[in-house]
Amino acid sequence: MNKTIIRAIGRLNEAWLREGVDMYVDRSKPFTHLQIIELPEGHGGSAKPDIEKTKKTEALALLKGLPPDATLIALDETGKELPSAGFSVRLADWQAGGKTICFLIGGSWGLDEEVLQRADFVLSFGRLTLPHGLARLILTEQLYRAFSILAGKAYHK
Repeated sequence: MNKTIIRAIGRLNEAWLREGVDMYVDRSKPFTHLQIIELPEGHGGSAKPDIEKTKKTEALALLKGLPPDATLIALDETGKELPSAGFSVRLADWQAGGKTICFLIGGSWGLDEEVLQRADFVLSFGRLTLPHGLARLILTEQLYRAFSILAGKAYHK
């Protein structure tokens, strides 16, 4: 069974987000081992953070300790948009090599250019800016949908 990791800046503070993410992680268990790693925000609690320094700090946290063979997928509004069926095809391609698939979600200021350059693929859920917690919920749902498509399950309509 392949391993899928979501490395995300920040914690989910809202119960409804945690419940939704947990539900899709649980539903994905027959298809993958899905692990979520929450990393601290890079501003250190500052009310007026240095945005570039914050993004660099978060980039270091996101990239540190990655499995050496991981396929990196960065979530960013500048990335490529895919329909659900197209996402499932990409997911199958990424899984084919047996590598760990690692999705990277930045903090409130987005991803540093270093993360975007290191990524094997940059994925967008549209041009809207999403709070990172909502992006995590959408990602976990789309992962479950993609796995369902690949398995021929009825979830995807």
